[in-house]
Amino acid sequence: MSIEYEVRNGNLVWIKNPITGVVSYVVDLSAKSFAFTLGGGGGAQPSDNSHPAVSAEQIREVTAGCPFCPGNEHLSPRELLRVGPEQVAGWREKSGRDGASWVIRAFNNLFPRIPDELTGNRNESYVVVEDPRHFVDEPKSLDDFLFSGALGEEHFFHLLAVDADVARHSLSNPAVHSVVIRKNQGRQSGASQPHPHQQIIGSPTALPALEAEARAQRENPGLWRELIELTERFELLLTSADGVISYASPIGTFPRSYDVIMPEFRGLITELSREQLKSFARALHQILRILGPMPLDYEIHQGHGLPLHAHVNARVYPYSNVAGTLNLPSSLIERTVAARHMLKRR
Repeated sequence: MSIEYEVRNGNLVWIKNPITGVVSYVVDLSAKSFAFTLGGGGGAQPSDNSHPAVSAEQIREVTAGCPFCPGNEHLSPRELLRVGPEQVAGWREKSGRDGASWVIRAFNNLFPRIPDELTGNRNESYVVVEDPRHFVDEPKSLDDFLFSGALGEEHFFHLLAVDADVARHSLSNPAVHSVVIRKNQGRQSGASQPHPHQQIIGSPTALPALEAEARAQRENPGLWRELIELTERFELLLTSADGVISYASPIGTFPRSYDVIMPEFRGLITELSREQLKSFARALHQILRILGPMPLDYEIHQGHGLPLHAHVNARVYPYSNVAGTLNLPSSLIERTVAARHMLKRR
């Protein structure tokens, strides 16, 4: 079954998500206020530069209690692997951390998403700490946390390489048949720790979201190619290079969602060549740079016959699913065109 949608006067009016059944209607939201829902703001914003910087003592107090900060490694389970500063070109110069002993760390999550007894009595939930830094450089407030889009492109590639290594480790467990990579950034996204990190979860069965995508793909084998063609038609395409395509999704979970997809690659992230992984990481990193410090989440889906892909959701808009419907802002195309031009300039 083809993707259902309606066009009037050359404009998309509504589109039905073939995976979830949710219908998104394109409406003008420019005059609507979300101040109450968002607590007076539209998400994380850069601090006012007129404010004095946070003191070194304040930073020490916060980082002393953070389980992901350097010096607190003993608060986490045994380390699975780490990436050192010498492995990430230019990291010492960019970060100003000459004495750092690691850039990325991976270890088991203290709070498994799936009970151990379902995965051969082995904890298959992992945490990947993305950087030793808790705050951005010269924070103006204690809410100026480091964010994934602030990482360098080479750094982000190494982060996804660690994800692949952790996924490979999890899949070496015969009880694990599905692995997902998940990122939450900001309070509104449900992040339990502000220090930038990801979760990797190994499951004994196909995770429900992947199962739903695989079911939709069986019903419409051309699903992903059709979706990509629609994004091209409605000017929602962001990038297309080296077998990786990114676009603003008209069927996302939130009003501002993006996908990164390798339509011709149906394997696991562990099976990508170094160059393929670099291309995938670059496309995902570009979207994270556009979104900056705002609340967001992303998941990387793989396996079960699906093309390798990531779903990115900006949480700057409140979640407003009403009876299986969503509103897409009519400014979606203009915003996507602006983002595409920005990427070309970089």
